[in-house]
Amino acid sequence: MLKWLYRIIGAVILFTLLVIGVFFAVRNPQLISLDFVIWQSPEFSIALHVILAFAVGVMLALVASSAIMIRAERSVRVLKKRLAKNQAELDSIRQNSIAKELDASQE
Repeated sequence: MLKWLYRIIGAVILFTLLVIGVFFAVRNPQLISLDFVIWQSPEFSIALHVILAFAVGVMLALVASSAIMIRAERSVRVLKKRLAKNQAELDSIRQNSIAKELDASQE
């Protein structure tokens, strides 16, 4: 029911971030070169460096969170198997109990 509201809010936030990014890029046209210890980047605008750093951060966060999600999904699969096994055992115990009660009542 509120799915459309979440989509609208997400679209507004995305649009706001896009406008801020464009404004930042227009206001900072200077070219810079990043100098790492063993490598020097080509000259790009400040905005492009910031956007690339943000994109790399997002990718790293996705990789880290996907590893956690894979581990959680594996745990859920193991627990579902254990639940199915325990459920089958419980059903078997109930069937045996009912059979014993029927045998006792017939005697």
